[in-house]
Amino acid sequence: MKKISLFLVLFILVSCKSGQESKSNVELTSKKEVLFNDYAFEITKILSDSRCPEGTNCIWAGELVIEVSVWQEHKLIESSVLTFSQKTREENLAWFSKFLPKDKTLQSILISPNKTDKTLLLKDYKLKLVIIP
Repeated sequence: MKKISLFLVLFILVSCKSGQESKSNVELTSKKEVLFNDYAFEITKILSDSRCPEGTNCIWAGELVIEVSVWQEHKLIESSVLTFSQKTREENLAWFSKFLPKDKTLQSILISPNKTDKTLLLKDYKLKLVIIP
């Protein structure tokens, strides 16, 4: 009886999960890697990081300005300066979306780590692209 109950609970959980949209996350770093559609992305420079540090109250949320390079078949095809702020969300989504397969949608871009009072190095920064089918 316990086995049947356990099986039913697992079946219900799997059924509920399959109804949700499946998301995939792609992480960009300072290392060039093939991520999708034979494109490799690399954070090449941090030009400025004026984001509000964790644990402080700021009047302005600030922004992160980075240079991202895009490679295809070991050839640099584009290098662009992107500003991440509340005002540039749609612009950044559009820029990354042009490299996605047509059947995928970029839902959001998450930046890590959060700004702190410690100095961050280029290798510390990551952009997580949240992609939905």
